[in-house]
Amino acid sequence: MESTAQGAGMSPLELLQQAERVTGVREASALLSEAILCERKVDAHLNELLSKRTTVEIGVANLKDSLGLLGLMQQHAETIAQQTKQASTLADEVSRRVRELDASQVRVSESMRRLESIAEAERCVEELKDAMATSEYDRAAERIQDFTQLYFAVGGGGDGGSRKGGSILAEDAAGASHALRDSAAVVRETARSLREIVLEKFERAARERDHEQVKRFAAILGPIGLVESGLAAFTKYLVGLVSSRATADYDELLSEISVPRGASSEGRVDFHKCLTNLFRDVAEAVEANRDLIAEAYGADGFVGVLAALHGECEQRATQILRKHIEFRQLARLAEDAGAGDNNGAGAGGEGGSASRVKDFERTVDEVVMLCVRCEEYNSLLVDVLDQARASGSSAAESKIASLPSSPLNCCVRELNAYYTSLEDAYMARTIAMAVEMDECVEGSMTSSLVEDAFFLLQKCSRRGMATGNVQCVCSVLSNVNNHLCNAYLAALRHDNSVYDCLAGTPEDLQLDLSALDNTSPQCKAAQALNNFDVSAEYIKKLKQDLDAHTFEVFRLAENRNRVQSCLSDMIRTSQEFEKIAASTADHVALRLMPRLKPSVDVVQALSFDLSDAGYASREAEDPWLSDFLSKLEDALGWVQPLLTAQNYEHLVHSVLGQVAKRLEALLLQKRFNQLGGLVLEKDVRNIVACTSALTQRTVRDKFARLSQMATLLNLETPAEVLDYWGDDAMMWRLTPFEVKRVLKLRTEFDLAAVDALPL
Repeated sequence: MESTAQGAGMSPLELLQQAERVTGVREASALLSEAILCERKVDAHLNELLSKRTTVEIGVANLKDSLGLLGLMQQHAETIAQQTKQASTLADEVSRRVRELDASQVRVSESMRRLESIAEAERCVEELKDAMATSEYDRAAERIQDFTQLYFAVGGGGDGGSRKGGSILAEDAAGASHALRDSAAVVRETARSLREIVLEKFERAARERDHEQVKRFAAILGPIGLVESGLAAFTKYLVGLVSSRATADYDELLSEISVPRGASSEGRVDFHKCLTNLFRDVAEAVEANRDLIAEAYGADGFVGVLAALHGECEQRATQILRKHIEFRQLARLAEDAGAGDNNGAGAGGEGGSASRVKDFERTVDEVVMLCVRCEEYNSLLVDVLDQARASGSSAAESKIASLPSSPLNCCVRELNAYYTSLEDAYMARTIAMAVEMDECVEGSMTSSLVEDAFFLLQKCSRRGMATGNVQCVCSVLSNVNNHLCNAYLAALRHDNSVYDCLAGTPEDLQLDLSALDNTSPQCKAAQALNNFDVSAEYIKKLKQDLDAHTFEVFRLAENRNRVQSCLSDMIRTSQEFEKIAASTADHVALRLMPRLKPSVDVVQALSFDLSDAGYASREAEDPWLSDFLSKLEDALGWVQPLLTAQNYEHLVHSVLGQVAKRLEALLLQKRFNQLGGLVLEKDVRNIVACTSALTQRTVRDKFARLSQMATLLNLETPAEVLDYWGDDAMMWRLTPFEVKRVLKLRTEFDLAAVDALPL
């Protein structure tokens, strides 16, 4: 067995070697079997090779046929390779010659350009001489600038002339042709003469304040090489113009201030005009000369002129504002306002308080106008600097960044702080005056306080918006809301007993409706109630008005969001006024119920466990509903013309809600059969239909529970409620416990069956 295992899978050579070592019959027999197996494998392999003979012979024959074709293809390939090599060599030669031609063409074009530039330069020299001879200095400066550009272009400097800004006037033309060297010498000599002439004429025009001539010669100084000195001279001239006008206006202001104090003299002191003239002069100087400066001296040169003008303007404006603060004694007024000093200008005594408040308002208006002018000036500066930055000025960014911390803006922030205090004092005083003068107005839904107070608050809010300062606006709006929540609301509040005169019918109150006027307690009470409702609406309108102004005044979304955050407080204040109006109407409704209760309590004596005869009697004669509706209409009808629509609606719904609760309590004490349920359903439908005429809003929700009780009491069996319960089309106001309680009122229903309902 070992020999068999060892011989399995052996090659013929290995079998022969193994046969030589065989010593037994068993081993020889096993080795023979292995040899037979090996022989069979060899035979199978030979048969497989023989089966492929035909295919191999066909392949060999095909190869013999292809030998001639392959030789032909090799010859063609060698021919194509030779032709390709020749074409490549020819293409390289052609490309070399084309490059040589291109280089020659470039040299020819450059030579032609240089020749044209030389000819153009010579023409510039001739035109320069003609311009100097005819005193056309503007044209002479242009020819010098043109010659400078041509000079460096001919010399290989590219755009060096424009980059160096007239360096031909100071440098030797070493890299140019002989002809241009001579021309450059002529141009330099002419330019020196032109400089002297232009400087002299510029200074003379500046002394004589001949602005057109100053602008003319300022535009020439840059092209003839006097960039720095020309810019400095023109800047000095513009600053001098602004300074002289500002000095004259300020001296006039001081002369007005020096007049002995009095109402008439103080009114003549016009700080706003003085400051406006200063800002207008700067704005006109910038706008009128912007293009000239930018063209002659570049964007950075324009920013330099603007900075110099702003420096002069800032000094003068700060001087005016400081004098205003001192003359109007704003620090003392603000201190008195903060301390609530009744002797201050904002408070005033009883005598002449109206005139003192008007004087105080004029001061507040003046402060606001000064703040507005400063904000407009700041906006102008930022816009102009933004445009300069877009034009390539590198200095504009730093100037914009330095504006908020400038002395002028520091002074404006101080002025805004004074304004906020003064505006708060003005609101407090004027609202107090409106409260003192409050009266019932004939034919008006509200007392005079509402219209007066909101006129004042709207004026103060818009005045605060006009400052354009987000911090100031937020402070003013916060103060407006505080005055609404405190002094104004306190003035509107009354003891609830004031409104009792509105609860009842004219007969109960012994009223002659034709004699009602603005002095009657009923009109006063109605206007007092209306004041809350109308105030809530006015607050919403004020908020909407200021919302619109916010988008007009503030360009940055961050500032708008801050202001709108303050305005959102007004919505909460409006809701507080609405709650007070609603609670007051609820009080009137509560006081009215004792007068309506007797007609409702008639239900307590009625039976709903009816026979056919009893049902017919109830159908023929209404024992309670008509009387109740008549008294309800009498109690509410005369009040409707006195109340706002919102207050009247709330009063009606409050009364109906209390009536529905009373009816529900009475009906839960009764026993019903199906006929009684039919009567109840009819009564509920009638009361809903009749009371709907009293109000614009639906009253079905007030009687929804009663309607569902009537539905339950009309069922044939307790199980029928399951057809309605859970129906999405019907929103149940009754809880499962209340449904079962109502069903148990039916005399025909088994209590156990009702309790077993799966609700």
